[in-house]
Amino acid sequence: MPTRTTEDDHSTDDPDSSPERRSVRVLLVEDAVDVAEVTAEYLERAAEELSVAVAGDALTGLDRLEEERFDCVVSDHEMPGMDGLEFLGVVRERRPELPFVLLTGKGSEDLASKAISAGVTDYVQKRSGADHYELLAQRLRSAVAKRRAEREVSALDRINRTIRQTTQQVLEADSRAEIERTVCETLADDDPYRFAWIGTVEDDRVEPSTWAGDDADDFADGTIPTGGGSTERGPTARAARTGEAQAVQSLGDATDVEARRESADDRSYAASASVPLEFEGTGYGLLNVYTDRPNAFDDRELDVLTELGETVAHGIHRAALTERLERQYETLFEESPMMAVTTRMTPDGPVVETCNRRFLQRLGFDRSTVVGQPLERFYSADSAQKLLDEGGYERALDDDFTREQRTLLTADGESVETLLRAVPREAETGDSAGTFALYVDISERKRLERENERLDKFVSVVSHDLRNPLMVIEGHAELVRKQHGNEDAEAILEATDRMEELLEDLLTLARQGEAVRETDSLLLGKLARNCWGNVGTGGASLEVTDELFVEADASRLQQLLENLIANAVEHGSTSPGSQAHQDAVEHGSTSPDSQARQDAVDHGADSSDDAVAGDGLTIRVGALEEGFYVADDGAGIPADERDLIFETGYSTDDESTGFGLSIVAEIAEAHAWAVEATESEDGGTRFEFHGVETTRVED
Repeated sequence: MPTRTTEDDHSTDDPDSSPERRSVRVLLVEDAVDVAEVTAEYLERAAEELSVAVAGDALTGLDRLEEERFDCVVSDHEMPGMDGLEFLGVVRERRPELPFVLLTGKGSEDLASKAISAGVTDYVQKRSGADHYELLAQRLRSAVAKRRAEREVSALDRINRTIRQTTQQVLEADSRAEIERTVCETLADDDPYRFAWIGTVEDDRVEPSTWAGDDADDFADGTIPTGGGSTERGPTARAARTGEAQAVQSLGDATDVEARRESADDRSYAASASVPLEFEGTGYGLLNVYTDRPNAFDDRELDVLTELGETVAHGIHRAALTERLERQYETLFEESPMMAVTTRMTPDGPVVETCNRRFLQRLGFDRSTVVGQPLERFYSADSAQKLLDEGGYERALDDDFTREQRTLLTADGESVETLLRAVPREAETGDSAGTFALYVDISERKRLERENERLDKFVSVVSHDLRNPLMVIEGHAELVRKQHGNEDAEAILEATDRMEELLEDLLTLARQGEAVRETDSLLLGKLARNCWGNVGTGGASLEVTDELFVEADASRLQQLLENLIANAVEHGSTSPGSQAHQDAVEHGSTSPDSQARQDAVDHGADSSDDAVAGDGLTIRVGALEEGFYVADDGAGIPADERDLIFETGYSTDDESTGFGLSIVAEIAEAHAWAVEATESEDGGTRFEFHGVETTRVED
């Protein structure tokens, strides 16, 4: 806890510089002048902290009590005009807490009883001698000390009560401005403080930001220098410089600046304190309080104020954090790519409180036409009925995390399929205030699902309805060929083989486009060697330059490698002089075990009777930084055709289906990989796959 420092307008050897030796001002009311002088002299001699002022009668005493500050009254009883008891009665009406000692010339039980009933503090019979005055001085000091202790306890109780009230209000405030205003108003609203203000520390000055209390409208809101000059000796400047709580016990000579001096003097403030507002090493300004209690701000009071300063700083920190989080939430809400809506409860049911930009853009409404409307107004008839039948609102308000599919309607009546996620929103009381709902637009997903359904039907037709009659044709043609050796039958069989190849490629293309859901860690080099044995590679050779593991679907990665190997063997070995234009032709293998090999053999036999497919060709498989490549040193692909080779059906070879490399692209996309065709270092073709999860095999 920061050190507390107090400062008086007296030197340190003054009796007023400690609670035990503070000055006690005594008003002595005595009509006998000589007795008054002797009594005053002896009292001041008996106790040096006593300062005695004399009044010759009760009326004069009352006037002086109105004009000056006294800590106690000593009064003779037998005086002309108004006696001591009558004087006591008036004093008790005006100053009920002021210690009052009654002096009498002779003892009287009746007088003592009346004095006690009237509220006298002590009753002393006049006697001569130094012992009598020492006794009287002791009685006065005890009475004043008791009263001061009572006042301090009472003040501390009021301080604690005020601090508790202020703390509670700080916790309930929502912003820094509200916290500062609440603190100042609460502290200055009642005893023990009359004025309070909060200022922010700016370089070498303090700038008041909020204030409240006596004549707050006239408060001079000038800045307070903190550099340590002669006019910067007050608690505010010292607290700003030291970062510790500071207090001054008399504002008569030590205010912050001359501009503050007049304000303090006019309001009869007796003392002031300044407390840093700091939380977790961050300063939020200074809290300053003024009181009319002389010699206020002892260690206990400064401790309480210091704790209040920490609470206020914590509250300001919390409010700033809350404001920042609210801004972030509002930004996320407004900029969310999902449609977002909040609802609030009304007597007629929940209505839209606000919605984000995406909701308005997707549905084509203006904000003014959405806010305040029932949310089901923007649902399709079926979704609105489901909302009512299934109690969607009620379940969301009961803290049930709602997961539903809802169909929204645009301003033009178009249906938007969405996935709804809704949770309750709580009010400050803890009760449900409404709901927070997110709508994920799944219209595209639904469209793809419908396309997939149609594709499944297509695959079924291709697999069964087309293949069955094809098998019948092939069977009859085979019988004709065997019985008659007819060249027409040979042509029919070649055509059926071609149709079978086409059907296989179509089925492969349809199946490989589905997204990969499960993968295995596969050794790329080993899989490439296995694929090499499944494809007719002729005179080509395989080199695995890097060993690495690839996260992939095993069957699809095998299909990808076989298609690339078959394509390289068929087209990479083509002579640049004879088929320069056909270098980009791709080939689609049809099955892992037989079709790719058969395709390569079939097409390889067409090139030349003497040539061997892939003769002299080298195919390399290696690692990239985030992927792998398959390259050859063949004829390569013209640069202007590299963007076309992955298109379905593209080919410059009448004998090719045009599906091989499109299947490669589909498999890559299903894995969320990027594929690119480039020129290899040897002038051939290099297929690069990026975005692949790989792990290199250490040597």
